[in-house]
Amino acid sequence: MSPIKPYLLATAALLAQPAFAQSTASAPAADSAGFGDIVVTARKTEEKLQDVPLTIKALTGQDLQDRGIASVSELSQFTPGLTYSPDFGRTGERPVIRGISALRTEAPQPVSIFVNGVFVRDAALGLVLDDAERVEVIKGPQSALYGRSTYAGAINYITVKPGNEANAKISATLAGGGERTISGAITLPLVKDVLSVRVRARHYEFGGQYTNSQTGNKIGNERTNAIGGELSYTPSSSFDALLSLDHSAERDGFFAATIRTIPTITAGVITATNGTTNLPNGSVCNGRTINIVANNTTVGSPLFGLPDPNIPGTLTNRLNGWPCGPSKFTGTTVRRNDTDFLNYTDPTSKINYGDIRGLDRKVLRASATLNFNFGDGYRLTSQTAYTRQTSNVGADQSYSGVRFTPVFLGAASWASYDRDQLKYWSQEVRLSSPQDQAFTWLLGGFFYKEEGKGITSPVIVFNSTLGATPAPLTAKSANSSRNIAGFASIRYAFSDSFKISAEARYGEERVKVGGTPLRVITVAAGTCTAVGQPCVLNGDRAFRDFSPRVTVDFKPAPGILIYGQVAKGQKSGGFNATPGLPASSFAYDGEKVWSYEVGLKSDIFDRRVRFNLAFFQNDIQGLQLSNLAVITDPFSANPLAPSTTTTTIVNNVGKARTRGFEFELNVKPTDWLTLTSNYAYTDAKAIEGTEVTNGTVFGGNRSVAGFTLPRTPRVSATLGAAVDFPITDTLSLFARSDLTYQSRRYAEIQNLIWADPFTRVNATIGVRGQGWRATAFVKNLTDNSTSLNGFRYLDPNTFRRTAVDFLPRLRQFGGTVALDF
Repeated sequence: MSPIKPYLLATAALLAQPAFAQSTASAPAADSAGFGDIVVTARKTEEKLQDVPLTIKALTGQDLQDRGIASVSELSQFTPGLTYSPDFGRTGERPVIRGISALRTEAPQPVSIFVNGVFVRDAALGLVLDDAERVEVIKGPQSALYGRSTYAGAINYITVKPGNEANAKISATLAGGGERTISGAITLPLVKDVLSVRVRARHYEFGGQYTNSQTGNKIGNERTNAIGGELSYTPSSSFDALLSLDHSAERDGFFAATIRTIPTITAGVITATNGTTNLPNGSVCNGRTINIVANNTTVGSPLFGLPDPNIPGTLTNRLNGWPCGPSKFTGTTVRRNDTDFLNYTDPTSKINYGDIRGLDRKVLRASATLNFNFGDGYRLTSQTAYTRQTSNVGADQSYSGVRFTPVFLGAASWASYDRDQLKYWSQEVRLSSPQDQAFTWLLGGFFYKEEGKGITSPVIVFNSTLGATPAPLTAKSANSSRNIAGFASIRYAFSDSFKISAEARYGEERVKVGGTPLRVITVAAGTCTAVGQPCVLNGDRAFRDFSPRVTVDFKPAPGILIYGQVAKGQKSGGFNATPGLPASSFAYDGEKVWSYEVGLKSDIFDRRVRFNLAFFQNDIQGLQLSNLAVITDPFSANPLAPSTTTTTIVNNVGKARTRGFEFELNVKPTDWLTLTSNYAYTDAKAIEGTEVTNGTVFGGNRSVAGFTLPRTPRVSATLGAAVDFPITDTLSLFARSDLTYQSRRYAEIQNLIWADPFTRVNATIGVRGQGWRATAFVKNLTDNSTSLNGFRYLDPNTFRRTAVDFLPRLRQFGGTVALDF
């Protein structure tokens, strides 16, 4: 389907809606069988979804249950314009909204998650959504009200609160791939109308659908145990408190990924292609000619250290070429270095850490929300939160079972093991005016502090006499962030149909890294120059920003809302804390976006038809992208043959813009049938700037102008149909089918590596009685094996260019039984 067709249809619908609505729309009856109201808190106050002049995808707990959505990554499949792909399993966050993304998991993210209004810094892919009252996906910059890491959007997860009635629920799921889930929640009123508690727990495990050919162990396996709850205290109408405490423990194996093959080159000739996707110099890939060149090494030259069109790449590099196109991987067998991870003992401390494969993460979250209700509707809200997280990650970064780089490159280990600790605190205070007045306002202040530290090891080190021996754990550079901000919001209703609002936040984020003595330098490299002394990295930068948003909305008829807004968003910069990097690559700057949006929301035909439409454009400055950097290891065991390793850094490329439109069309032709559709078209391109790798592969031309931004599908869409009708007085039959589609996603700014378009189909059928339901389902009905995403990489044996592809979940049949009592 051409993307221009729905664009024209949506435009025509936008122009026709006001006149059409005046003759067909009516105020919804209280007993209307159409779409009901969902109350959201996207603007820090309770509002009906269709009355909020923002693009919001809101799903109730029932919606999540009916669609089988239990995680943020599954949520994104049903939210065109949002991508939250679990590329690195559950170890890293890389969300995308409307083409705005961050390629590195440690870089500030453009989208953040809030649980009951409290900021979640990390581990979002491990969040459990099975005790949700609702989830709100808010698109567009939310920096004015939400602050840090929301300059592309925000996700609100609101849990079911304790109430005045005792109730409980429990559900159990069995599915293919060794998936087993049991979860439950119970509400216990302790003092009627005053004190109530809700406790929830969940056990989840997934056995994995891929097999390691080295050992026969499963790849992609996951396990979570979580418990938590809330205590609600309402001693009077003037005060209420909600105290929350949650703990989760995740234990995952290696995530599913595979490295692409490269051609065999013998005596300057390609003797075998090995099924590679690489194309040699002179080939055309995606409309661009590959022309690999080398860097200029002449001191004093304007191109010193940069790709020079007058210096051709080596014959091997030109023959090897560049990976082009999508993955060609088929099957369910991959290869990993399991052996060195199964029983690791730190040779220095003598501590045995056992099996260190994959992710071992524990998270403790606590929060307190206090509301002081004064006379005439004034409210003071305080939200205090604390999170403590430990993450231990063991990874085979060769993605192919290779243990060491070639000896001539220093025989560096491809294995890694990181033990990290993260703690963060936040405090927000808001004072709001009565919401039933023509003029309303909100004032607030926010404080956030984050501290991180860790230790790391290459797991094994090469000894020319003994071969592979255990490598010790050593300190990593500590890091910290502190954010202080003030924000405000005012709204004025000139009439019942015309309103204007303005919001703004001014804040400072201070980012620090280093101060921790690392290992002793054996080779002068990059920022580590004092041979014989510990390397110490030190960075300290402050990022200040003013983020406003102005919105105008108009209701020409009942059930119709037209709005427009201008907003600014910002995320901070940071540091590439890899020892050995040159000073020029140590720090990177922040990124800013100006966003413009116009939209329509409508409920017509007694609310049996809901049509929402939005057009947007985002102008980005200081675009942050990632580059591969090959560096000399300053801690090389043999200074005469120092190890060379590869790392990924963040840098500022230039300017970009994303623009497009999104629409939602839901129809309820009968009380028992609901049809849903969502469509997002995003044109995301860099418009100015340079990137070193572009120069390497395109004959010295480093310009990024005209290239599509990574990890952004141009088109994403969902279609759904659900039926729910009674069989008897006590039984109902329900069923639904959902189709999700995403077009090509590029892995990098060169637009040479990509994941092909995919279409996935999920289906559910079940029976519901009084207090129970039984459901059979299938996910990925057609067993679509298209890779999720990828990234450019180096072949572990030769250090020649190739790519890594992230593998999807395959088809799963399963069933769920649930009880409510």
